[in-house]
Amino acid sequence: MTKTLITSRDPKGQQATTVFEAAYNKAKLDDDGAQRLNESKSFAAGLLDLIKMHSAKQPDYTLARSILGGDFITPEEITTVRPDVVYTSEQIATLADSIPSADVLKWCKKSGYAVVAGSPSPMSLIDVRSAKSDHFYSKTEGWYANANQKFSRDDKVSLGWLLIRKEPVPKSLSKNWDEQSALLGSGEFVPNAAEMSWVITVFYDVRGVRLFERVYVRTSSLVSGGGRVSVGFFGSKGLDVDYNWDYDRDGLLGVAAARK
Repeated sequence: MTKTLITSRDPKGQQATTVFEAAYNKAKLDDDGAQRLNESKSFAAGLLDLIKMHSAKQPDYTLARSILGGDFITPEEITTVRPDVVYTSEQIATLADSIPSADVLKWCKKSGYAVVAGSPSPMSLIDVRSAKSDHFYSKTEGWYANANQKFSRDDKVSLGWLLIRKEPVPKSLSKNWDEQSALLGSGEFVPNAAEMSWVITVFYDVRGVRLFERVYVRTSSLVSGGGRVSVGFFGSKGLDVDYNWDYDRDGLLGVAAARK
C-alpha cells in the first residue's frame, strides 16, 4: 500500500511529507493491517468524505449568528452533540449557500423563530425518536408506532433550514384548528410532527433549552382517524406526542408555525 495518500510539492518540485503519510506512519500497521486497510471500501469512502470536508471552503455563518445568536443552529453544532448524524461536505455547502437572507433572519429574530439545520437524510417521527429515544416520553412502541399511524413514518424532516417558531402562535391557545390556522401570518405554515420533534430535541441537545416545556402545539400531521397530532410538554420525562380533534379547544394547546 502506498503510504503517501495525498502529496504536495515544495517550490523545488520535491515531494513534501503530508499529514496522511505522517498519520499512516504513526499508526504502525503490520502487513496484515495494511492489507486490510487497502482492501477496505468503507475506509476509502470515509477518507474521501473527510478530504472533501476539511479541504472545502468553510461556511460563513457570521451574519446569521450576529442576528439570531443562539437561535441559529448549524449542522456542525449538531454533529458535535450527535456524532451519529453525519453531513457530507456537499450537504454542508448546500446549507451554507441557502442560509436565509438578512431580512428573513431579522424577521425570525423579531418573531421568536429559531433557524435549525434539518437532518442530512429524510427522517420520520419514528426515526427521530430512534436517534434519541431518551428525549421522548414513549421510548419505544407507543400508539403512534402502530402500523395504522402512517404519519409517523410518512411525514419527514429532511435537509434544509427549518424556520420554526419557538412558542405557540400568539393567542392560539384555547382555540380550535380553524381559529388557530387563521392566526398564521403571510408565508407561515404548520410544520409536521417529525420537523417539530427534530427541532425541539436538537435545540435541547445543542443549547440545553427545552422548547414547549409546558404546552402542546398542533402540527400538520394527521392520525389514521383524522385527529391532528400535537407535540409538547418536553419536560424531564421526555417529549410527548399526542393527538386531538380539530374542534377541540384547550388552554394548553396552541398551534406550531414555520416559515418557508
